[in-house]
Amino acid sequence: MIDLRQFEVWYVTGSQHLYGEAALKQVAEDSEKIVRGLSQTGQLPVKVVFKPVVTTAEAILGVCREANNAAACVGVIAWMHTFSPAKMWIAGLKALQNPLSICTPNSTASCPGPRSTWIS
Repeated sequence: MIDLRQFEVWYVTGSQHLYGEAALKQVAEDSEKIVRGLSQTGQLPVKVVFKPVVTTAEAILGVCREANNAAACVGVIAWMHTFSPAKMWIAGLKALQNPLSICTPNSTASCPGPRSTWIS
């Protein structure tokens, strides 16, 4: 049996600089709280890892490429602070390699692989 505790799911938050540094700091703090909350449930078989807030398409692409190359990373949870930066995720999500798959909360039954990218 595989010990799933050796694997990680990365929690990546997208936002924009136009909200200002104070808002970005708050978004990062909120994201870290979410990660702690998920981790403290004891219900997840893998470690949830906070990744710094990304604010550009290039940063998103970079973190997605890092996820591809990180042996322990089995998935990415992508949370968009606002809807407006959603288009910035296109290149990054396309760069994710199989067996990563893109899932939404309503499509869990159709997520085929052990590595899933959640968009909520």
